[in-house]
Amino acid sequence: MRYLIILTILFLALFSKGSAAAADIGMQTGFNLDWWGDSKDNDARQIQVPMTFMGRYQDFSFKVLTAYTDTRIDRSGAGKSSLGHLLDTKLITSYEIIGKLPVDILLGLDFNLPTGKTDLRQGDLALIMDPDLVTIINYGEGFDVNPTIAVAGEWGDWVGGAGFGYLWRGSYDFSSELNVTDYQPGDIYNINAEVRYFFTPEMSARLFGSHAWYGKDTVRESDFYQEGEFSKFGLGIYYNRENKWDAGVTFRGILRDKSRFQAATPGVIVTESNDGQGDEWILDLAARYLPDEKTILRSFIQGRYFTENDYPSSSTFFVGKREKLSVGFGVTRAICAHFDAAFDIRGFVKHDEEANFPQARSARDFQGVSVTLMLAGSF
Repeated sequence: MRYLIILTILFLALFSKGSAAAADIGMQTGFNLDWWGDSKDNDARQIQVPMTFMGRYQDFSFKVLTAYTDTRIDRSGAGKSSLGHLLDTKLITSYEIIGKLPVDILLGLDFNLPTGKTDLRQGDLALIMDPDLVTIINYGEGFDVNPTIAVAGEWGDWVGGAGFGYLWRGSYDFSSELNVTDYQPGDIYNINAEVRYFFTPEMSARLFGSHAWYGKDTVRESDFYQEGEFSKFGLGIYYNRENKWDAGVTFRGILRDKSRFQAATPGVIVTESNDGQGDEWILDLAARYLPDEKTILRSFIQGRYFTENDYPSSSTFFVGKREKLSVGFGVTRAICAHFDAAFDIRGFVKHDEEANFPQARSARDFQGVSVTLMLAGSF
């Protein structure tokens, strides 16, 4: 049903990774390689081996996922850093209430289990890179709990829904060397909504938006930092020829409010004078083609533009604009009744203007590539 599209999208947006597939039991593993280099003779590579196990019983579903990752960076004039470790384990559960009420409901309760790497060395901090460059930038946190609820309904050619999520984040030692121990990230509250209109059974458009509020981060129970509010909105148009091909274009905007940083007095945080994070604008073009019932071919192009922040270029907090163009191709193939294999390759070019925060750096250009191999089974 159409409303299930909305319900699933809203549930995914509430910090979760999704509910289990329709199969009673499913497993997935594979290999992912990210590599990038820049015009200043810096380069990095990251290897991931994800592992996922999922199951479903009637209206209840669950998923357990983790990954082993090995990350290395070679900074010109600053040496090399590397880290290999298991990441945190995610336990994701959901319960569906479908066709029993005027609206359909998806309840979720997710957990972050701290099996990853915390208490980082100072040299490890170089491995926390821009999320535009590598897939994994968080190597471990504390025990987190994330309840969510999403509701959706269908009214003729209109489908709509809304969701709410709350993320309680537990404490952990971020880095003893930097004296950031008993670090507790602030809780996160998130709401989102979407409405979709079907012009025809094949063609639809959607409007969507979300907003998040962040609590205060503390270090040894003393206020340390507070992330500014986060807003995302967008629209998309999609066309689907069932069992033949589909395509879509989506435009998104991301706005971030001023953050609060620790003042000269320990335990006191103040709002920054200007917005330290620029706005972000994203355009996605994606298409899939099904040459036969066992094969899916897909491609995408994405453009991202980050405006410079609100500080003057002479300020120590100035960050210039950034631009990124990505392109990717992939194929999924059913290799037998219970197993699918997938291959994806993605490449990008990126340009960063000069910045003074968190340290002074001149403009530079990036290029990178990602390769993914996945094997999924359902029983």
